[in-house]
Amino acid sequence: MKKLILSIIFTFSVAFAFAQVTFNPATFTAEDEVTLTLDVTGTPMAGQDDVYIWIFSNDGVGGGKDGLTNGQWGNSSDAAKMTKIATNKFTFKFTGTTLFGQSPAELINFGFLGKSKDGSKQTPDFKPYKFDPLVFIPSQFRIFPAKLDATDMNTVYFHQDLATEQNLQRMFDVKVNLTFYNSEGTVIGTQTALVATKESTVLYSYSFIPERLITIPAGTKLNKFTYQFTGSIKDANGGNVPTTGPVNEVVYTVFN
Repeated sequence: MKKLILSIIFTFSVAFAFAQVTFNPATFTAEDEVTLTLDVTGTPMAGQDDVYIWIFSNDGVGGGKDGLTNGQWGNSSDAAKMTKIATNKFTFKFTGTTLFGQSPAELINFGFLGKSKDGSKQTPDFKPYKFDPLVFIPSQFRIFPAKLDATDMNTVYFHQDLATEQNLQRMFDVKVNLTFYNSEGTVIGTQTALVATKESTVLYSYSFIPERLITIPAGTKLNKFTYQFTGSIKDANGGNVPTTGPVNEVVYTVFN
């Protein structure tokens, strides 16, 4: 009996070993579009014409979510259907932030399996696959995360050491003006003279969640916001003179 059990375990191990997963590009961040290719050879899904992906984020590390395309286990959504490219080979194209409705800062890894639409058959889990960390290019003004939803924590930055205008290089008492718009371009709310955090001698930032900063009317979706760093410089007589940086626009990514 023991030999039979071991034989069965070995058979399943060998069978599942045939399944292969590849990605194009091979490495990617949560903001990159990636194509996943799954070979279901040797799994219960072998020989099927229709395979649906069931995908989930942050396996084993907390803060995970099911993919927005999943649907129900017993009735996968059409958006979860993988594209058949050959016998037992299927692809699925996605961008992590869009698929999970999470910001790059929230996404660490993901896992998935292939299944029938009704969930009666499935492959084993394939996990975890890590998202590469985002690497930002320093610039005079930037935001984090680089792509964000209106419900995310947003941070705007001013790198004073990279300023190209003399007034900005000399600016002190740094503050931020924020203005929020809907999809029609109508102003939904404005906050001015918000005190920026001085993270170092040359770096200022301000972090916020829009709904905690302004009142958003029921049923209104924010489409974008603008931010502008302001402050003061000294004139020839040592007096404080107001000065402003350019207005920068950020369009929100829509996750749903």
